[in-house]
Amino acid sequence: MTEKDPDPQLLRILDANFNRAREAIRVVEDYARFCLNSALWTSQLKEMRHELRQIVDLLDPDELLRSRNTDWDVGASISTPQELMRASSEDVAKTNLKRLQETLRTLEEYSKLVDPQVAARIERVRYRSYSIERGMLLRPAAARQKLADARLYVIVTESVGRGRPVAALAQAAISGGADIIQLREKEMADRELLACAHAVRDVTREAGVLLVINDRPDIALLCHADGVHLGQSDLPAHQARLIVGDELIIGVSTRDPDEALQAERDGADYIGVGPAYPTSTKPDAAPIGLDLIHFASEHVRLPSFAIGGITVDKVPELRLIGARAICVCSAAIAADDVAAATRALKDAVSANQPRAHPHQ
Repeated sequence: MTEKDPDPQLLRILDANFNRAREAIRVVEDYARFCLNSALWTSQLKEMRHELRQIVDLLDPDELLRSRNTDWDVGASISTPQELMRASSEDVAKTNLKRLQETLRTLEEYSKLVDPQVAARIERVRYRSYSIERGMLLRPAAARQKLADARLYVIVTESVGRGRPVAALAQAAISGGADIIQLREKEMADRELLACAHAVRDVTREAGVLLVINDRPDIALLCHADGVHLGQSDLPAHQARLIVGDELIIGVSTRDPDEALQAERDGADYIGVGPAYPTSTKPDAAPIGLDLIHFASEHVRLPSFAIGGITVDKVPELRLIGARAICVCSAAIAADDVAAATRALKDAVSANQPRAHPHQ
């Protein structure tokens, strides 16, 4: 406190609002942790909560506590019907973020009567809350809806596409009905890869189709892709999220139930499941068969894409064991007519066939 201690009424205002702020942060933190599975926002909210604790310590916590008089607080019994209603867990988070910002503004203004440096720290926390609100709640909802609706995911790479430019391959696949395009060029130099990524981004943006970059969060951010896809030897999804935030979709390749469930816990947005069959694209990858595809359809809440050696004639079998969506590479882009091959795959996976396990 300053040499001239504030009056008890001011202390009551500060104490009540510090409590409100920390409570609101905790509510939003639980949403980030348990609903979004976001290590990024959970850690940032936790840091904010600890920052407020440190600010309280700059004052006199015991004096703030002594000023508390809940029994005589005229506002404790005043409420509105709207306060008792919430539409969803996201609505809870939104409401508490607004409550946090209002509370921080109150703290900032009244703490100016106590210590201007404390007020300045609270102001920084308030502005940080605006950034968290935007990043956490303005997630690419449209992109995630497209992901949920997707049936056919096509990987483009020049070598499999017989040397044809990746942008042309992407355009042809989109003409055939591809819902998602992934650019996979593991051996390409960074500058060339970025140029290709921009070219494919132009094609997918015009068509309203999702673009995912294989392995490279940095390239995905630089070309404004919709997402990044990670293998088991790449960064875990929760660490990649620290790089790309919630602005990008994250996909993870999985080969067994543990990997599939871990990807979900790590905050991935979708999983690739396979290889289901022997594949010329990855000849060293032994096929895992169909059990994991069945498992994912039953036990994983994320969208899952069966991958590996899939051709048109194999799609009915995949549908019967629960596959809702497929990911292909050579079956589409190695064909003489990429658009026609893609269209046949899209028709097969979209056909109204009986399914044993319609989980997704």
